[in-house]
Amino acid sequence: MPLSADRRGSPRDRANNGCGGVLQRLLFAATGLAAGNAALLVFLIYSALPSRAALLKAHMGQADVKLPRALEIVVIRDVFRAGTDSVGVPIALAFPVRLLSRLAWPCRIVMSAALGQLALVLIFVVLFAIQSRRSAFSLAHTESLWPFSILVSTISFLVYAALLRRRY
Repeated sequence: MPLSADRRGSPRDRANNGCGGVLQRLLFAATGLAAGNAALLVFLIYSALPSRAALLKAHMGQADVKLPRALEIVVIRDVFRAGTDSVGVPIALAFPVRLLSRLAWPCRIVMSAALGQLALVLIFVVLFAIQSRRSAFSLAHTESLWPFSILVSTISFLVYAALLRRRY
């Protein structure tokens, strides 16, 4: 059945037949990942400021290293960002728009937190495989990275889903 002139090429039609909108979904995924990384930066700086102020007030400790350490964590996280992008973008493009737009918010939150954990495990597996140390694979001493992974993936996926829902 031919489409009417006013509906031909609309975003909803392209999303339903799967032939268009891939670049736009890629842009939405990149926007979501950038929002997740920005949220991590804000969280780390916000966490470092009170402890720095407390150390300055008590005249003890090394208050001058709190902010640089928070920024170091962001730099370390940016190393893992390439892995997150290589896992997050294909997953974002694999889910049909219709499924994401109809999912309830609590389901999106649970799904995004789980995808963050999956991305982090895949990043570690690839890093150990690149170093040819597959037999020495261990997740020991990675406990501080898991909450960051949950934060970034949840914010990223929710921004992506909101952009999709608004557009389609």
